[in-house]
Amino acid sequence: MFWKNSYKKETAMEKALRYNTDKLKWSYMNFASFEPMIKVLMYGAKKYAPHNWKKGLVKEEILESMQRHLAALLDGEDSDPESGLPHIGHIQCNAMFYSYFTKGGDNEETERSVNKNS
Repeated sequence: MFWKNSYKKETAMEKALRYNTDKLKWSYMNFASFEPMIKVLMYGAKKYAPHNWKKGLVKEEILESMQRHLAALLDGEDSDPESGLPHIGHIQCNAMFYSYFTKGGDNEETERSVNKNS
């Protein structure tokens, strides 16, 4: 069903203009593949506090953590012994943390916490 406006009669053949060139294509994402990351975030929220990671993390610590989980996964260990959650979820979280802070986070302080060791 089309919404109609008072100044023009629309037909099934007409299409509204949309200027989406170079905009992010969120439809390319498979959101279910991020469930392990969400479970790790939920685990972290219980262990520390919701959004605790947004307070700021050191770049090397994020990368070290990601590398530990990647190495364990490459060695054939699917789940983290401490959390019981898949290593891929921890890797996804660390990648998100790194991306978040390198893009500026919520404020300049979080940006400095990552970039101070750059």
